[in-house]
Amino acid sequence: MSELATRLASPVVLVALGAYGRRHLTPRADVEVLFLHGGDLALPDVTEVVCYPVWQQGIHVEPFVRTLEECVQEWRRSWASATRFLDARHIGGDPSFFTKLETRLQPLRRDVDRLRHRLRTETAHRHATHPSAVAATTPNLVAGRGGLMDAEALRWLGMARDERTCEALDFLLATISAAEALTEHSIQVLSQPVMERLDAEGRLLGQLYGHARRIAFQLDSALAPERADRSFGPMLALERNQLIAQRLPPLERAPALGLRLANLVGLAPPSEALMDWASSPGPPLDWDGSALEQWWLLLRAADWRAFEFLLITGLLTRYLPELASVVGQPGQARTGDLALDSHAFLSLRRLHEWSEGEDPLSRRAWRAARQRDWVYLAVLLHELDPEQAGAAARRLSAPADVLLAISLAVSTYQLVLDTVTRRDLHDEDLVLELAARIGSRQHLGMLFLVAIAHELGAGDSAWSTRKADLLRQLFTSLELALRQPSEVGIRRTRSLEQRRDRIISALQRRNLYTLAPVVGRLPRRYVLTISPALASHHLALLASGPLGEGEVRMRASRRRQPGLWDLLIVARDRPGVLATMAGVLTLRGASILAADAATSSDGLVLDVFTVGSSAPLDWSQIETDLRAAVAGRIPLEDLLGSRPVSASDTPAVHVLIDNAASQFFSVVEVRAPDEVGLLYRIANALHREQLDIHHARIATHPEGALDVFYVRTLSGRKLSDPEASHVAAALTARLRAGQPLT
Repeated sequence: MSELATRLASPVVLVALGAYGRRHLTPRADVEVLFLHGGDLALPDVTEVVCYPVWQQGIHVEPFVRTLEECVQEWRRSWASATRFLDARHIGGDPSFFTKLETRLQPLRRDVDRLRHRLRTETAHRHATHPSAVAATTPNLVAGRGGLMDAEALRWLGMARDERTCEALDFLLATISAAEALTEHSIQVLSQPVMERLDAEGRLLGQLYGHARRIAFQLDSALAPERADRSFGPMLALERNQLIAQRLPPLERAPALGLRLANLVGLAPPSEALMDWASSPGPPLDWDGSALEQWWLLLRAADWRAFEFLLITGLLTRYLPELASVVGQPGQARTGDLALDSHAFLSLRRLHEWSEGEDPLSRRAWRAARQRDWVYLAVLLHELDPEQAGAAARRLSAPADVLLAISLAVSTYQLVLDTVTRRDLHDEDLVLELAARIGSRQHLGMLFLVAIAHELGAGDSAWSTRKADLLRQLFTSLELALRQPSEVGIRRTRSLEQRRDRIISALQRRNLYTLAPVVGRLPRRYVLTISPALASHHLALLASGPLGEGEVRMRASRRRQPGLWDLLIVARDRPGVLATMAGVLTLRGASILAADAATSSDGLVLDVFTVGSSAPLDWSQIETDLRAAVAGRIPLEDLLGSRPVSASDTPAVHVLIDNAASQFFSVVEVRAPDEVGLLYRIANALHREQLDIHHARIATHPEGALDVFYVRTLSGRKLSDPEASHVAAALTARLRAGQPLT
């Protein structure tokens, strides 16, 4: 270009700007060149004489044609232009003219305070609007935190001279150059496909994070506000805005010092000597009382500078070697596309912020968890597997109950989050089984705080008002369930496990191995009330394959007593299904003496009827009628719906709705004289009131029928007190008069 520039009609000085001026060009970067002239040169002349020949060689030159005064006006007007000129370098033409440019640039370069102030504002905005190079899964290697522009800022502030920072800069330039050579275009954001082509072994991101964090930490140090000198004890002091030390012992002899230093770096950056001391490799460090005290201070403050200092010096994995499995590891969508270590610490910071707000769940969860420091530790460790998290907690001398709570939180927090987004929170079995797994209110508090911290750390895409409401609802349900030891205690849990195992064994004896997974989804009440042998016979109806829409399968077996049958039915849940089954049995002359109706969480209806009949029953016809009735081809309402009780029996009809007996359902208890079609009319009346029957127990006594139904609205909630009163009145009126209440 210098040779081509001699062909211009006017004398010109060629000045390299930006990356070209810093000698940091990558293969596809723009070559910014200032054509400094005395006042009689135009851009078209430069383009035709100099740029066209260079462009033809595949080099993209970005020309700036300016006089000296135009340069001064431009950098005064625009911060972006000013930074471009900070790296100006003479490459051709009269050196004395370039010296004049340098002279005008000196005030800009020497006013470090103003430069630092401008950089603080510009850097904060840039970091907020670009994926970081220190943690993002698709990092911006130029504008992101820890990227090339941060390295440039360090150079302008005279802070880019140490060996580690130079190595980090070289790594960034080499990575960008390799990516541009591969893609044949300019690169800023490193996409997943490009990374895979550059690094089949998957180690590139971890190396990038390490180097970028060094640059980011150094820039934060350079932009730190001025602070007055002061002493921090016999060995540490703040002098000239740097932390310095005298006669520091080896870290193995005083492990608290490393954490003490981490807690102070938020006040002022450490000197290079301190960084070298902290970065010295060594074995895992032992914990003493002073080290633990400093560690809890660090977690309570959750200062990002402290955490980043521990990362770049390697101290974090000397204190807690178990964290080596997540340090520098790329994240996923569930971590907000942040590196695992950054996500874990960001979760801790966000938990602190959320806990200071007005969310009532915060107060309830912290009140249940009780021990804040151990919750903070669990949040920091939550990306580890439970064994690693437990081992890390043992290093800190965690008590046995805390170890159990941390392991549970780490292993179960994702289950809690999946439950609130993918499961029915009104499912009694789901909540009781989860409560049994949690075991105590203290465990519940820590578990929810870890789950909430995880979502907060993943960003706005993961945390929403809707999810917060669902978590509050589940927390309330679990808290209430944990107050019922008869339902979630160790004995009940063990009894459930044993009975499920017996059902599986019974299925295996019948060579029905493929049905074993169904056992885990059976309702708790069904498992606890139905014998394993009968349950295996019941589930055998599913052996021929999945149930189709509207399909009903049944099996009848004669009891020893004459005229009594056990009837097993499976179907898919739908509104009014119990009423339909009861109506068909009544039409075919079967008296329902007892029934146990249950519905699993995945909508499988499991009904067990005990029926009697003095005449033979045609079971194949009954099965055909059941299918027809489910399809709506039999008018059961017309045939069975209107049958009032006699006047003498009217006082014997009683309907009671108890909202306190179950956390999830309204319990409807009906006492009435036994008569043909009673179960159908009760179930049909509940269906007409838009209620879903989740579970039913039907019993016939000499004095009459006692039927109990666990119901909820079609939206999945219990009845309100006014609704319960209305349903009780409507059901009573229908049973007494044979018509629904109007």
